[in-house]
Amino acid sequence: MVVSNDVVHDTRVVKEARALRGAGHEVVLLGWDRTGRLPPHQEWDGFVVHRVLTRGSLRLLPNDLFRNPLWWRQATRLGGSLAFEAIHCHDLDALPIGVRLKRRTGRPLVYDCHEVFGYMIEGDVPRFVTNYAFRLERRLAAHADHIIAVNESVKAYIDGVTGRDSVLIRNCPDLFLTEYRPPPAPPFLLLYIGTLHRSRFVLEAIETAAEMPEISLIIGGSKALTPLVQEMCARHPNTRFLGVVPNDDVLPMTVDSHAILAMFDPRQRINQVGLPNKIFEAMAAGRPSIVAEGLPMSDFVVRERCGLAVPYTKAGLWSALEKLRGDPALAEALGRNGLEAAKQRYNWPRESQKLIALYSELRT
Repeated sequence: MVVSNDVVHDTRVVKEARALRGAGHEVVLLGWDRTGRLPPHQEWDGFVVHRVLTRGSLRLLPNDLFRNPLWWRQATRLGGSLAFEAIHCHDLDALPIGVRLKRRTGRPLVYDCHEVFGYMIEGDVPRFVTNYAFRLERRLAAHADHIIAVNESVKAYIDGVTGRDSVLIRNCPDLFLTEYRPPPAPPFLLLYIGTLHRSRFVLEAIETAAEMPEISLIIGGSKALTPLVQEMCARHPNTRFLGVVPNDDVLPMTVDSHAILAMFDPRQRINQVGLPNKIFEAMAAGRPSIVAEGLPMSDFVVRERCGLAVPYTKAGLWSALEKLRGDPALAEALGRNGLEAAKQRYNWPRESQKLIALYSELRT
């Protein structure tokens, strides 16, 4: 498996690797440590992890736009030194490595499409880079023997790119609760664990919570907004910033909350094709999600009756918090609906069977 991060903090990569190992396969992981501080080779959770480190020429380059070609070259060289029977690439920024290794070895290639990559980067790079990403995906995805999509919207996109039928494997968590567990005693706790990006309503949530002393807000995660989020949370007694939260702590923390924040900016195209992990985590923990109107994720939450969809405004978040805090029976009903749906339909044991079946086809 190839992924352009440190491997161990990518929940989807780890879940898929564990599922394949449980089915009798051996999985070796190849990643990119962008900090340059992790070991190049490591045994972690019973897996061998190899990493390209950001050092030398990779460190000298100004950003990932220039680093990616070197990452592809070094990862291809490292991957070529390993013995493998299949290559599994997570997302477009790992796919060039898989295509090069397939050409050299003739081994089958699996492309795991987590998102529409061009949509994800379009707000941060020049338009010609976004256009190049779309062209690159059209050219390289055709080399994959199997394609995996993370949700229905991404599946519709990648199927349109390739003209083939991808396998839908949702990023659901393992089953965590067998029975509904009531939330803790007040204060009402709103939880956000994820990427700290301006499109995730994190800064607005801190400002809203600051005006609602009866609400407690806990934020975990990393990325560009980390210093600002840390500074803003420190100003208010009812807001707390945790930094990076270990994967194994996410579901227990979700159970210990009252509601999950998942308000993504509906104007951004990447959010128009997204269904975040945190919504599935909320369902597995029996907690309602608060989402922004006008997105597939809000349609999903409304259909499953497991949360509230509100305008992407501070007033919208305020109204959702007041509604859930003031009506514990509603919050419980939404949580119970989500938990039942997670037990019946949206869980990793169910989704992982599709991954195992895909690899059974590769062996025949």
